Amino acid sequence: MNTHKILFNSNVDILNPQRFSHSGNFVNPLKYPTPPFPPTCQKYQPISASTPPAATTTRHHFHTYSSSSSHMAAPTSDDDRISRITSAIRVIPDFPKPGILFQDITTLLLDPVAFKDTIDLFVERYKDKDVSVVAGVEARGFIFGPPIALAIGAKFVPMRKPNKLPGPVISEEYSLEYGKDKIEMHVGAVEAGDRALVIDDLIATGGTLCAAINLLERVGAHVVECACVIELPELKGRDRLGDKPLFVLVS
Repeated sequence: MNTHKILFNSNVDILNPQRFSHSGNFVNPLKYPTPPFPPTCQKYQPISASTPPAATTTRHHFHTYSSSSSHMAAPTSDDDRISRITSAIRVIPDFPKPGILFQDITTLLLDPVAFKDTIDLFVERYKDKDVSVVAGVEARGFIFGPPIALAIGAKFVPMRKPNKLPGPVISEEYSLEYGKDKIEMHVGAVEAGDRALVIDDLIATGGTLCAAINLLERVGAHVVECACVIELPELKGRDRLGDKPLFVLVS
């Protein structure tokens, strides 16, 4: 299976815009400034899962998602559940290297009430949206995706790093500030016409979510929305994702 390089873009709907003012996870914005990549994801024509797509330079031109103008109602930022979720996320300085503030969701998982609040907010948003597949991005998307899928009656599809899935896979390569990476899913796991929700714990530069969108659209799925618990706004992932909106609980 051939792989295909994508470019970055994204837009976000945020419930709480007051959470973080520094970078998290594995990106230090002082060392890795916003990359000078083109501002849109490259779009591929839908294909069968077993056939690589033809090259194309068609680009999405994306608009900001607004819950007030959407049929997807969102809770307000003064929802008590958002406060509990925010308080349950631990920030670890200088991990995994000096100068990085790591957003640790393991403390959220230790709080059954806050963890349930997180799942409930996503379920309330998507339960009536005819989502047929929840695609979880490795690795923390595997934590939030399955309970959401079960609650809304959708299948769960893991989107994994290379050489982790047995059997035939379809893959998507994408660019990082410091190199390239790739995600894969099983051939046949997602079918043409499926309505997909992409879930991960955090959006930083937006590259992984953009790759997930392209991978799903290549097999003919319709990406309803992407959803994350946390956004790191200073890394401007919302500017790189695309016309597929992103729903975020904490920023």
